[in-house]
Amino acid sequence: MVLTLTDWLGYLGIFGACVLFASPLPTMSRIIKNNSVELFSPDPYIISFINCASWVLYALATPDRTAPLITNFIGTVVNVAYVGVFAANNPVQPSFGYKALGGFAFFAGVYVVVWHIVPSAVSSSKTDDELRSSIMGTVSDVFNVLMYGGPLTIMSTVVKTRSVEFMPLALTVGTSFCSFTWLWYGFAVGDWYVIIPNGGGAALCVCQVVLYATYCRTEESRKAFAKGGLGKERESEMEQSGRLIV
Repeated sequence: MVLTLTDWLGYLGIFGACVLFASPLPTMSRIIKNNSVELFSPDPYIISFINCASWVLYALATPDRTAPLITNFIGTVVNVAYVGVFAANNPVQPSFGYKALGGFAFFAGVYVVVWHIVPSAVSSSKTDDELRSSIMGTVSDVFNVLMYGGPLTIMSTVVKTRSVEFMPLALTVGTSFCSFTWLWYGFAVGDWYVIIPNGGGAALCVCQVVLYATYCRTEESRKAFAKGGLGKERESEMEQSGRLIV
């Protein structure tokens, strides 16, 4: 079987996404080792779960979207596991349970409404799957736009502190690779639901790289390098909150 450009872009996107899905592992290892979530927030992982699960539904309703389906199924499972780590090591924050249950309940509600109620209640010239695809594509894009808050917060922190301590270059480059790969994939298959969020993500990644080049040689950044790492205890959480993966 001869692989097409779309196939290769899909494989590259899956690989890049899996690398980024693994980025919070040091944080999870620390939580398990210390048997405490400390100051880490579960919010990015709950939001990422909803985002990935929404893209799974979109891919199921849209023909020939195997790569996004595989990618986001993996992301859904991984983020459920991360939320589970918080649940097992979070005995003193009762609000966590409400957040986690709220996230899962929200997704379950979206599934019931889009998959079962809307097709039977709405009169449309589209087939049921076409209707589901358009709704879930819109829902997923909205979540991706909301997730722009992550990288925007990081960029604001860099400008305010004149330091790249909390914007590690490796993860920024990895996110850029992922965003540009899925953007190219979106153009290859002609899918605007994929193009829009990854176009925005790619633009933010370019801005992050420019900011890194601008501030990586400041005195504040040199001090961060000198103390042995760029915010290792927070980098995976902050990057997780800003990931845009389709």
